[in-house]
Amino acid sequence: MNCVMPTLQQLRYLAAIADHLNFSRAAELCGVAQPTLSMQLKELENRLGAKLVERTRARVVLTPIGQQVARHARAVVAQVEDIREIALRDDPAAPQAALQLGVVQTIGAYALSIAMPELRRSFPNMRVRVREDRRDSLIRQLADGAHDAILLPEEIARPEFICKRLLTEPLQVVLPADHPLAAKECVDPADLGGETVLTMERGHQMHDQIVHLCKEVGAIHARDYEGTTLDTLRQMVAIGMGISLLPALYVRSEVLREQLVVARPLTSCAPVRHVALIWRRHSPREQTYLGVAAALSESLAPWDLDQGNALTKPKDHPAERDN
Repeated sequence: MNCVMPTLQQLRYLAAIADHLNFSRAAELCGVAQPTLSMQLKELENRLGAKLVERTRARVVLTPIGQQVARHARAVVAQVEDIREIALRDDPAAPQAALQLGVVQTIGAYALSIAMPELRRSFPNMRVRVREDRRDSLIRQLADGAHDAILLPEEIARPEFICKRLLTEPLQVVLPADHPLAAKECVDPADLGGETVLTMERGHQMHDQIVHLCKEVGAIHARDYEGTTLDTLRQMVAIGMGISLLPALYVRSEVLREQLVVARPLTSCAPVRHVALIWRRHSPREQTYLGVAAALSESLAPWDLDQGNALTKPKDHPAERDN
């Protein structure tokens, strides 16, 4: 059977459909009209002689062959970006390649709202595309080439990845504004004894650390309620269901402007998150990613517990002035 080779653009479209399982969203991210995306997908299927996507009014599903082709399509697109990066590396006047950055909901907006001004200053010609997804999906998409790098609130040890720690971020106690502990500037862990503590659902790194702290100090882990987002936990604290421990960057973004809840740092034994930038090992863009990591790390330094910070809100930080 004669098979006409697909175009790079068609592979990009298929990868976008596979990542989002939504034609409208995929077309928007690819910068084309939805009919164009659909037409190019049909052309790709004709060229390959295989059905790749099943589309109904209710959902979009990749066929088994479509899943395999999409996985290879991501890898091809990533390799083309690598080739472009190699070509541009020795030309300082050339525009820098775009950065496809994957983030999880619990860290992305709160870190990037601080770090993006410095990143733009350091890489003025680089377009940063940010895509939010769940942890496991981001790791899989990074391996497949759908993302150049991912930003996670944890470090992962896998031989195919490089993991660069940006920040050791402490969790702070978040409690109702009228709670007796709110009168303190800092909370001793022993003060949490007997308190009902709300946590994220199982599977989050914070969950296990908070449960361990509860056991150490005699706090009550609220097993009958586990939050799916940081915002949900903050709202549950506001209505008096208990207290919680939330990351310093989230506190800076969402809690400090609140009236119903307040945040207080722990004097010791604070659970932490290790925020990290992760990319594929042996990528020719490694120097770019190292530069991005350095810019992110510098911006987030005032919240870094390893540098003796993050116990109080940084004042007059450049990133604050730019937002």
